[in-house]
Amino acid sequence: MNEVRRSWTEEDSDKIRNLAGKVSLEEIARQLNRTEAATRVQAWKLGVSVKSAVDGAGVRRTVNKRQPNSVEQVVAPAAIERALSIYQQLQERDQSVVSQARKILTQHIYGMVDQGERNEQRLTVGGLIHLKAVERDHAIRSAHNTPPKKPSGVGSYRNAKA
Repeated sequence: MNEVRRSWTEEDSDKIRNLAGKVSLEEIARQLNRTEAATRVQAWKLGVSVKSAVDGAGVRRTVNKRQPNSVEQVVAPAAIERALSIYQQLQERDQSVVSQARKILTQHIYGMVDQGERNEQRLTVGGLIHLKAVERDHAIRSAHNTPPKKPSGVGSYRNAKA
């Protein structure tokens, strides 16, 4: 599954501006055919709050009760998505490899945030560098292409000595 990253159009941005505060982030993302994370990042870049919405009864409700930390809830997820998008564009990979890459990127990028990094581009590049190093040293493998494991003990050095 090789997803192509779509650019944000002015119509997309207008829709975010018009719907923010009226409908949930989930609904805005659905209407734009985007992920919630991507929609949240674009809203943040536009300076639009998507934290609250008005429900059907006209009562204002809070979608996200915790005050968001912009780095942990906006910048880091955006860096993860961008790094993963670049990783997928470089070479077509099996979905199981992409899933492993996402876990590796998430751990590394949030580690960088914990160490004080706040710049989205640095987080993205740092994540890609780490991912390529892991791939080089440990070879992230597809679940579909891995050879079956030998039963433990069969043909091993331990049994040969005995």
